This record gives sequence, structure tokens and C-alpha cells, in this order.
Amino acid sequence: MKKLLLTSTMSILSLCSFLFLSAKKPTKSFTPNATFDKLWIDYDVFDNGIKGMKIHVKFTAYEMKDMDAFLAIYFQSDDENATWLMDKNKKYNSSDGYVAVYRSIKPQYDPAVFNDLDVFMPYGELDLEPGEYDLAMDVKLIYKAGGMISKLTTHYFEYTKPGTKTTVAGGTPGITATFKDLWIDFDVYENSQKGMKIHAKFSVSSMKNIEGFLACYFEKKDGARLTTTNSTYRSKTGQLAVYKSITPAYDQADYNDISMFIPYSAFDLSPGRNDLKIDADLIYKEGGMIQHLKYFDFWINK
Repeated sequence: MKKLLLTSTMSILSLCSFLFLSAKKPTKSFTPNATFDKLWIDYDVFDNGIKGMKIHVKFTAYEMKDMDAFLAIYFQSDDENATWLMDKNKKYNSSDGYVAVYRSIKPQYDPAVFNDLDVFMPYGELDLEPGEYDLAMDVKLIYKAGGMISKLTTHYFEYTKPGTKTTVAGGTPGITATFKDLWIDFDVYENSQKGMKIHAKFSVSSMKNIEGFLACYFEKKDGARLTTTNSTYRSKTGQLAVYKSITPAYDQADYNDISMFIPYSAFDLSPGRNDLKIDADLIYKEGGMIQHLKYFDFWINK
């Protein structure tokens, strides 16, 4: 009787232990996903006689074996409005009518490592007028039927389309700017806050009585944007930025020393030396690029 009772007790304890361990064991996720590694671009390459850029992406796909999917790259302006580029000929486009390029994939392993998945994008399919542009690529992994699997990265780049520029964004004819100089006064005080004062020298033509801003956006040296929640020093897209309004009173207006202050406290940086850069642009009051002026490298000790 004692032996039977002991055996029954041990069986109950074993069952409890099994149930406890089963409850503690994490449930494996079978949701398709991906991790991004890096992106790089070969510019000015030819594919079937067409000039463009070859975009390379390295990433790893999980839970996607034998699944049909796409690497999808969407293009937008890198300005205050972050406007999606609109397609004009239905060749390189998304279902929403924006400029996009795709590469189909069907992973044979789980996980599947894509060390260099490349896709070619013709310059002409960006559907832009002649001029200089700051652009961004929104890179995602999507299902064949549509819908996002994973966002991989946002990559910022510059593009210049040769030719005669007759209009600029917003339809205002002929506005041009000539950059001359940019410099910084460090460790200055304004309203009892320690920071730096940025100075710029430039001229504008055909902008009489048009409201705009000199905009300075802050990035790391590798191009990664500095972000902030401080509404005083924040762009619409969340990037650390500082602005100075301008309304030229003449068709040809010279700004020999236009300055703006930003406190060091607005920078969310790691301790030690931080190598940074300023993207200085002339933009419309409502947003939208008039002209890129200068990238300026500097550093801050935090």
C-alpha cells in the first residue's frame, strides 16, 4: 500500500513538473520577419544600355522558406514634407502610383542569408525635373500579395539630374541660390543656454517676396539622422534641425551673415567625441526643397 501511494505521488509530481516546464517553455514565433545588415549603391552603371544605379542589400530572412515575396524600394524626397515621388509612366511604380522598384525572392532555407541582393533603378524612372535633390529610399520586405513583412532601412542619398531647370518644386519659376560660406561659433551663450551659432553666406535670385527658410539639419558623419523630441529644434520628420526665416526684398538678394543658434542640450549624443555634419538647405515656408546649399562637417564633445 505504501509502495502504491509512493508511486502515485511520484507520478503526480512528474506530471506537475512537466506541466510547469511546458508552461515556462517559450512559444516559437512562426511569423515571417527579417533583419537588415547593410545597403550600398553603385552609381552611373548601365543595364541594357540604360544608365542608373544598382542598389545592393544584405539581410537575413526568417520563417520564409518557399515563400514568394519581394524586396521593395520606394523613393521619396528628403525634405520637410518627405513627399513620395509620383510615377509618370507606370513602369517602376507601386500600386499606389509612387516610384518604386522590386526584386522577387523565394528563400530556400530558414534562415536565408542574402549577402548581396541587387536591383537596378534607371535614373530616368525617378521621374524628376532637372536639378539637385536630396532623396530617400524606404526599403522593405513585402508579401507577394502585398503587405509588409519587415522594414529593412531608410537610406538617404543625393541625386542630380542634368539639364535646364525651368521650375522648382511648388511651381515657382527660376529660383536659384548660390552658396558662398558656412562657419560656426562654438561655446556661445544665448538666453543663458550654452551652444553654437551657425553662420551662412549665400545669395538668391528670383525669390522676391517669397517666404522661405534657411534650414540646417543635423546628422552623424555616416549620414544617420539625429532625432529629437524637442519641438523647438525638430523637423516634421523628427530630425534635429534649426531654421531661420527669410523673405527676400529684391530679385537678387545677398545674405552675407545669416545666423541661427542651437543649444548643446538639444543634441542627444554619446559621451566623448561625436563626428557630425550639417545639411544646409533653402526650403519653402510650407516645406519642399528650393535648393541644397552645403554639407558641413564638425564635431562635438559631449
